[in-house]
Amino acid sequence: MLVGVVVDLAVWGLNKELTYRVPDKMADHVRVGTLVRVPLKNRRVRGWVVGVYPDDTAQEGISDVAALSGRAAVFDEALLQMARTLARHYVQPLSSFLSLFTPVRLGRRVAARPPAEYPAQPKPPELWRLGPGEDPVERYAQIVQEDLGRRLGTIIAVPEVRQGSRVLHRLAERFEDRVAVVHTGVDPKARSEALWDVATGDRLVVLGGRGAMFAPPLPTGHIVLHQEDDPSYKHQQAPYFDARRAALERAGATGASVLLTSATPSLETEYAAGDSWRRTEPERLTERRMWPVVEVVDPQYRGLPQRAIACLLAAYRQGQRSVILLPRVQATAAGPGPEELTVLVAKVLPRAKVSRADRAGLSAAPGGLSSALQADVVIATEAGLADVARPAFGAAVALGVDAYLQRPKGRASQEAAQMLWALAGTVSGRKPKGRLVVEVTNSGHHVIEALIRGDYRYFVAHELQQRQDEMAPPFTSLVRLQTAADPPAEMVEKLRSLPGTRVLGPAPGGSLGAEILLKVQDQRIIVDDLGSIVSAAGRRILVEVDPRDW
Repeated sequence: MLVGVVVDLAVWGLNKELTYRVPDKMADHVRVGTLVRVPLKNRRVRGWVVGVYPDDTAQEGISDVAALSGRAAVFDEALLQMARTLARHYVQPLSSFLSLFTPVRLGRRVAARPPAEYPAQPKPPELWRLGPGEDPVERYAQIVQEDLGRRLGTIIAVPEVRQGSRVLHRLAERFEDRVAVVHTGVDPKARSEALWDVATGDRLVVLGGRGAMFAPPLPTGHIVLHQEDDPSYKHQQAPYFDARRAALERAGATGASVLLTSATPSLETEYAAGDSWRRTEPERLTERRMWPVVEVVDPQYRGLPQRAIACLLAAYRQGQRSVILLPRVQATAAGPGPEELTVLVAKVLPRAKVSRADRAGLSAAPGGLSSALQADVVIATEAGLADVARPAFGAAVALGVDAYLQRPKGRASQEAAQMLWALAGTVSGRKPKGRLVVEVTNSGHHVIEALIRGDYRYFVAHELQQRQDEMAPPFTSLVRLQTAADPPAEMVEKLRSLPGTRVLGPAPGGSLGAEILLKVQDQRIIVDDLGSIVSAAGRRILVEVDPRDW
C-alpha cells in the first residue's frame, strides 16, 4: 500500500503530497488522517496521510513509513476537504491547517474506530440575534440533547474563555462525561486526552474556543458559535483563520447545521446571511420594553456631565449599582482616566464603594475581579466591560464615545455599536427602566440613533449602505502581505496585474519589515494566482486575509 503524506513543515516548497510505502504490519492502522513519521533528507519528520493508493511494485526508490503516531486518525476525507478549502482561501500551506487538527500530546495508539458517519443534508445556517438579557444556554443544551438523541455530536465555541466561561461551565456541568473541554485554558495534557476521546468516539460534545472547529472526526448535528461577533474568533497568528468561516466549511463538508448567535451580529455575518439564511430575531415589542432609557449629553472633557451625576445619584439612592465606561486607561487632554474618575465619583458619592474594572485597577485591588464587580459604582474600560455580568446595574454611563467612533479604522462604527449594545445590556430588563447616559458630540451618528431606538437592524442597514458606497468590506476583500525588507519588484508587479485588485504599498511596517495591502473586488477570482505568486517568491511572506484590525 502506498500513501500520500503532507509533512508538518509549513513551507511552500513542501506543500505537496510525498509518496511513501506502508509496511504490511502497519497497513491495518493507516487511513486518511493518520499521523506518521517518515524519512525526509536524512531525518524523520511528522506528517499526515492525505491519500491511500494501491501499491505499484514497478515504482522504485520509494521510502517506507517509519512509524505511526497518535491514538487515532485526526481527520478524515471530509475534514481534509475542509482543510484544503481553508488553506486555499487563506493562502497558506495545507500543513498549517492539518496541524490544527492535531492534539499537542499524541499518546499511544488504540484500535482503529470506524469512520464517522455524517448526517444527511444540513439546514441552511441560522443567525440568531439575542434580545436584551436573553440567555441562550438553555437553547444550546436543548440542541445538545437532541443531537445526542440522534447519536450525533455537537461543537460549541465561545470567544476567549474569559468571556465565555460561564456558558462552557454550565454546559459542562449539564452533560458531564459526554463533554470534551478543549480551549487553551485547559492543561495541554488534559486537552489532548479530551481530543483523543473525541477521535475514538468516547465523547460527543466539544466545548472550546475557535480551535474547537478543528476537533477530530465527529458525526456532528450542530456547530454553534456563541457571540459570533467577537473579534477573538479571528486567529492572530498564521494561518490567520476565522472560526466563523471554519464553522461554515466544516458544516458544508460534514452535513452539520450551523447556529451563530449574538446580540450584535457582525456586519460580515449579516451580509453573508442575506435572505438565504434562517433568522431568529427578538420580538420587537419585548425588546423595546426591556430597553433602557438612553440620554445623550455633550462632552465635558475634564469632569462628569450633570446628567451622568444625576443618573449615578438616583441609582445609588434606589439601592442600585452603576457602571461607567471609559475609552482610555489614563488621563489625557480629552478627559480623565480610571484613576482620576475614581476620585471624581468619590466626591459625588462619598459613601459609595467605587472600584475599577481595568487591568491596572484589578491588579491593585484586594479580592480581584469578583470583588471589584460588587462595588456600588464600577469604572470599566472596554476590555473590562467583557467581565461585567448582565443585567447587573440600574444605571450606566458611557464617557468619551467620540473616541470610539473616530478611531482610524474601518470597523470603528461596528465596534462602537457592539460595545454600546453590551453596555446597554447591563441595564436592560429592569423595572423601573434602567438608564444609559452617552457622552458624545455627534448625536445624529447612525450608531447613536440605533442605540436610542434600541434597533440594531437600523445600525446594520445604515452601516452596510455606507460600506457599499465606499466599496469597503464586506463588499471587497482585504489581504495583507508582510515580507522581510523590500519585496521583489517582480512580485509587486505580478500583484498589480491581478484582476480587480488595488495594491497599496509596499510600505515600512508589519512584523517582518514591509507591508503590502491588497484591496480585492472578488477574492475567489485571484486566490489561486495569489497563492502562486506567494509560493514562488522564495522568501517568507505572511498572508492575512480580512485583517482583524482593519
